[in-house]
Amino acid sequence: MRASKTTREEAWLPVALSDTLALLADHAHCEKKAASSAMMLMTRHPDEPEIVAAMVELAREELAHFGEVHAALTQRGGVLGPDRGDPYVQGLLRHARNGAVAVQLIDRLLCAALVEARSFERLRLLGEHHPEPELAELFARFARSEARHGATFVSLARNVAARHGIERAEVDDRLEVLTRLEGELVESLPLRCAIH
Repeated sequence: MRASKTTREEAWLPVALSDTLALLADHAHCEKKAASSAMMLMTRHPDEPEIVAAMVELAREELAHFGEVHAALTQRGGVLGPDRGDPYVQGLLRHARNGAVAVQLIDRLLCAALVEARSFERLRLLGEHHPEPELAELFARFARSEARHGATFVSLARNVAARHGIERAEVDDRLEVLTRLEGELVESLPLRCAIH
């Protein structure tokens, strides 16, 4: 499966590099939605102090990233334009379970971890291959943040589980299932000039 994933990312790269303004607009929308999602998590789960604290920091960072990407976009003559949605994230969230609040929260955190992991992979590739050095540096720097965010979401999911009497192995098994479903989703979607 890893080889397939690598091949998919390699096929995505020239599509992503084909229109820098479209890519930056999509990336800005991704950063904006990441900040919004962090705010939503802390609003819906005010009784989870660790989540509130982590999401405050994440929302600040994602909003700062939005500002940087938006500035890069407008400096090159682009505009943000309407948000056309993200079929990848929408599709992934369809796999989140309903049920007890803790179960829903764990799945939401694990889905967020997978989004961050996919973002890391793609931003890393852009950092290595974008022809504009300034943008290559920005993408590489943001890739490192996405890797850190992904680990944070997995850690939060495990900690929520522990507080609610759910075994860590159950969380790890669920992450494995969601990872498989995420891979299938990526393979099913058309390649786009977008981060996801």
